[in-house]
Amino acid sequence: MKKVAIAAALFAVAASAQAQSSVTLYGRIDNGLEYESGLPSGHRFAAESGDWGESWFGLEGSEDLGGGSRAIFQLEAGLNTQTGAYNNGSLFGRHATVGLANDNWGTLKLGNLGAGELSQDSWDIDPQVMQKYAIATLVRGRNWAQAGNGFEYTTPTLAGLVIKGQYDLGNSSSWNLGNSGPGQLGNAPGSGLPGSTQGRSDGLKVQYTTSGLELLAMYDEIRDGNGEFDNVYLNSRSIMAGGTATFGPVKVYVGYQHLSAPDASDVGVYGTAGVPSALPDGVSLPTAVDHEWLGAAWQAMPATLVTAAVYHANANNGNGNATMATLAGTYNLSKRTFIYTEFGYLHNSATSNIGLGNGYSDPYGANINNDPVTGNAASTAPNYGHSQTGVFAGIMTAF
Repeated sequence: MKKVAIAAALFAVAASAQAQSSVTLYGRIDNGLEYESGLPSGHRFAAESGDWGESWFGLEGSEDLGGGSRAIFQLEAGLNTQTGAYNNGSLFGRHATVGLANDNWGTLKLGNLGAGELSQDSWDIDPQVMQKYAIATLVRGRNWAQAGNGFEYTTPTLAGLVIKGQYDLGNSSSWNLGNSGPGQLGNAPGSGLPGSTQGRSDGLKVQYTTSGLELLAMYDEIRDGNGEFDNVYLNSRSIMAGGTATFGPVKVYVGYQHLSAPDASDVGVYGTAGVPSALPDGVSLPTAVDHEWLGAAWQAMPATLVTAAVYHANANNGNGNATMATLAGTYNLSKRTFIYTEFGYLHNSATSNIGLGNGYSDPYGANINNDPVTGNAASTAPNYGHSQTGVFAGIMTAF
């Protein structure tokens, strides 16, 4: 009888612990087809993963600590579901955090913030919700920034107002320097050249939401491994402000972003001194970009959403301007599955060569057609002054 009582007590404790804790497996898969023209080599038709949004899977959980507090964690991996490979540089490159949450005191997270870097919150004021042809396109992927080695605090919502702050350490003996290895342009940390590993980054977001209205302001900065703002599209300061207003079935979006990289230099981007640059006359690495957009989403039917938007960016130091027009739609097949499509047309001025590749396949610089010495043979960026057109369609399902 005594053994039965002990077993019952242990079972009750286990059941209580189970009730106070939870772990959720979640994810989504996005695959589709894409056609783009205006590439240096002509046009292409391809199968793509993640044109509407990156595929991923993850685990998140919480444990009730009492007094309204919870321990929380999240592990999330990005996937290329055309090849089975993982994205974002590592298995849990999107998120690997642990922290504490309390409805009255807010939420603290520590670890790899990954795709939670503050600039990615810009999807809130993007009419195309950060699809491939959207708010990150004309700034060559700057709004897709990621950050590790960090911590984040988010306040509770107070009268519609929420504030979020982030700080990401370089984990170096020098305050702003990166930790190890070459960066996106292959230059080592401490070399004094652009594109070395990411250094310290930080940011602050203020968001206010009320009935039918949302306002957002963000500041974030990402330094290179040398502690500098060396490339306006990679390591720079970003100031963003915008909002949405809802009128019945229509939601209107407007926004502005300014990027600044005062330490930008052609050195290390176009080779050593004496190697001719393929840039048009009078053009050098930009140190500032102004980016504006306007759009609207129309809930045409309960299952059908249509969005249209125009984005425009001006880069200094002779880099000209680019304008992109987009039209997209989604149709819900169920609560978890929808089909989608988007059309994008990007027009460049004479000294601009921004492409539809979001900065991944078309980073700043000349392509091989312009410069066989320092150009990027794999670049999908158009020639200077040329346009690009793209359309994609696919299916997304979540679990």
